Amino acid sequence: MATTALVTSEQYLALPDEFDQNGNRIKDELIGGEIVKMPPAFQLHHLVKMNILEALMKYLAAHPRLELRALSEMPFVVTEKDTLVPDASVITLRRLAPRKDRYIHGSPELAIEVVSPSEKATHLKAKIDAYLANGSQSVWVVYPDARSVMVHASGSVRELKASQTIEDPLLPGFSVPVSAFFELT
Repeated sequence: MATTALVTSEQYLALPDEFDQNGNRIKDELIGGEIVKMPPAFQLHHLVKMNILEALMKYLAAHPRLELRALSEMPFVVTEKDTLVPDASVITLRRLAPRKDRYIHGSPELAIEVVSPSEKATHLKAKIDAYLANGSQSVWVVYPDARSVMVHASGSVRELKASQTIEDPLLPGFSVPVSAFFELT
């Protein structure tokens, strides 16, 4: 079995973008020093991600004093060996202050991963661990096929389905039924 050469986040970010035969950028992340390529996400993946972002943006617009921002597919240099791109995230506005850095350093306050069929469980676990060990208050792992959300926080994991509401200490008063994330119309 061939071994993969591990790289640092600095080396990874210096690499040129790769494109497929149609000119689309090939999405990848650095997980534990390994460059992991990701096939294009399915339609369901995008629809679920957009439902989550819409709920977050509506909530954050109604709560500007929290000084939080929802982001889609923003790269985070989480550690020296982890540069991750959550499907959605929430961070404080002060972390978005214009800087010369191209990427945000550290974990988002809330990372949201929508699981694709091609995603390896070992990679997903490594990402959850990296987020939580480096500043995320919680990580939502969304399973479109099971129509469920696993909420990971330091020392706890809980699964939510159907009419159960997702809440998060970072978002006081945010309460959305999990089923709303999976509405397709």
